[in-house]
Amino acid sequence: MKTRFLPIIQFVNILEVLLAVIIILAVMLCGVGLLWNFLTDYTAGEVIDIQSFLSKVLLLVIGLELALVLIKHTLDSVLHVVIFAVARKVLIFAESSWEVAIGVASLAALFAVRKYLFDHENITTHREE
Repeated sequence: MKTRFLPIIQFVNILEVLLAVIIILAVMLCGVGLLWNFLTDYTAGEVIDIQSFLSKVLLLVIGLELALVLIKHTLDSVLHVVIFAVARKVLIFAESSWEVAIGVASLAALFAVRKYLFDHENITTHREE
């Protein structure tokens, strides 16, 4: 049964790698544009909105982590995407102290899950392959 679906699985894996490459290229292009806008604003003497800048940078990081998820297929890479998404939410969009507290508690829970519930030997073995 497994051999019957092998060509489809291989095709899907190729598509995932292509999507990851497209995401990486898009992140690179957006990163260059972000850097260009930052330098243009800085040299013009304009006030730089650090919150907006950090939001865009963290979104690029999430895009790169998503590309890694498509390539590596590990729980560790998925958890990294979630950690960066929660961190972006806390740093950029939290408006009240209780939102920050919930975000920090969420991050602590995610790090605890990563430390205590993952089999780190299998994660490092999978990365070496």
